[in-house]
Amino acid sequence: MLKLSISMTYYLRRLLRQHEAELTPVIFPGAGLVAHTEADLAAVLESLYPEESECVSIQERLATLVLLHQQGAPQREQIAAQIFWLLGLKYAPKSTQPSVRSA
Repeated sequence: MLKLSISMTYYLRRLLRQHEAELTPVIFPGAGLVAHTEADLAAVLESLYPEESECVSIQERLATLVLLHQQGAPQREQIAAQIFWLLGLKYAPKSTQPSVRSA
């Protein structure tokens, strides 16, 4: 069974909570577990990636992305999108800037 570190689980849950309204599952309903703030994230990964070697690879990729995100990498939003994608979620951030139209 896959085991995520406590710190990575905490950080992923925090990201999920912060962007809850901007996330939609990309898997067919019932095809696997959906990641959310109270989900067992290791079980979610195992349901999305049934091959053990792939699941371990995804866990390592997530660990790298979480570290980059925590360090405030310049492409933070793209890193968050990659993290959510690996968790089976599509990230559609809401625009923080109103659109400006020229006349």
